[in-house]
Amino acid sequence: MAQLTVAEASQVLGITKEAIYNRIRRGSLDSITKNGTKYVLLDATPAPKHNNTTPSVPSEDRYVKLLESQVEELKAQTKRLEEEKNRLIYEKEELLKESKSEIERIYKERDKQLRIILSLIKRPALTKPQTPKPQEAIDADFEELSPYEKDMLTPNDESKWVNLHLYLQQKGVSAKKQKKIAAALAAKVGFSDDVKEENGVLFFAKGKKLKSILSDK
Repeated sequence: MAQLTVAEASQVLGITKEAIYNRIRRGSLDSITKNGTKYVLLDATPAPKHNNTTPSVPSEDRYVKLLESQVEELKAQTKRLEEEKNRLIYEKEELLKESKSEIERIYKERDKQLRIILSLIKRPALTKPQTPKPQEAIDADFEELSPYEKDMLTPNDESKWVNLHLYLQQKGVSAKKQKKIAAALAAKVGFSDDVKEENGVLFFAKGKKLKSILSDK
């Protein structure tokens, strides 16, 4: 029979010291006292008991199934994100294509207008010195500039178009003012059906007033 101190018996039985003393008092445990120290008498030394219980662990199959389920969810989420990414990329590319086409169209029109203006400015007839009128402005009264002379029409289409340069010359408009009017009218090419350009020469529609054409937005 083993003789254990109260502390040793407490560890072996897995109970507190107070519980050991209570059992001794009730007689459920035998004890002896030697040299002032109490010993607990035990027939055999049981395996130590632990108050902390081990948490339950799911079986291996259940744990594997849980992981597989999570993997499938992540795959589905990744697929949705990939599809959304591709959709956004496609929409962005289409938007860029549309924007590029619009920008190219605008630049082509502007380049054409710029070439017309430069060609008109370089024409000798436009730079020929004439008697200038002081402080002439482009927004002068155009009512008296309405087309009516047949010899100011283009040879290939006399019924519809008026040669701007010939018309302004016949009206006695100064070279400086001719440049301003030509530049303003050239900016309307491609935007107004009443203005056209052929081989660097500007024409405006017969029956239309320059003032109304230039003021048209």
